[in-house]
Amino acid sequence: MPNIYLRLPLSRCQFIRNRDPNHVLSKCDPLVFNSYMPEHFILRNSLTPAVANCKQINMTCFSQQQWRNMMQGRHPLGGSIVIKRDVHQYLSYGEVQYLNGRIDYAKTINEDYLCIKLPNEVEMVDVVKSVTPSWTIDTNGVRRLLTSINNDFKRSIVEWSLSTFDYCTSKGRLIARSRAASLERYLMRYGIEPTTEEKDNLRRIVNRWLSTEHANYKSFSCFDMQYGDAKESSMHIDEIQWL
Repeated sequence: MPNIYLRLPLSRCQFIRNRDPNHVLSKCDPLVFNSYMPEHFILRNSLTPAVANCKQINMTCFSQQQWRNMMQGRHPLGGSIVIKRDVHQYLSYGEVQYLNGRIDYAKTINEDYLCIKLPNEVEMVDVVKSVTPSWTIDTNGVRRLLTSINNDFKRSIVEWSLSTFDYCTSKGRLIARSRAASLERYLMRYGIEPTTEEKDNLRRIVNRWLSTEHANYKSFSCFDMQYGDAKESSMHIDEIQWL
């Protein structure tokens, strides 16, 4: 089963791995996109066999063969052992940088690699080819896949905020829950490290949505949503719960 290893912010990887509470993925478990998801089409349309003698390595996305070489402490293209390491231990971003001769300490703890399953076969000019561990995706595919996953992450935060609002104003009571408390619950749900930096990132995503996309809702809610109907009734909220 061929995979690729895509570099993402650590929070995105934690979000993806913990998305299904009944099927939490370990770092080594591949993320599988079904054949009807847009990410699957991105993979199929950007698959390419890795060139064996290619000297330029894309550190944003590794093929399974390149990842195996690094798991053994070698350069992605193979060769002699550079560092001795446990082959059963998942690679950290710091190790990947070292094996590729690059070091950026500012990003070492905030980056991770997400294992993603590739399609088993692909049609190329009317010829069906089997996808092997040496295959990867091209630069355009990497960029599109990163954008899709990142947008999915942002969308989940906005949906969480909207669902929290619905919950706090349901059942005839009002719960005055702060936005910070809501985001902390989001981080806990998806197993994301609750750092100050991550909380600020989530807060900016929600604030940006409220100030841009959410304005479209306000444009018609003022009049259209206030239109009265004889069948409607007004209810008074007697209780306010403070957290």
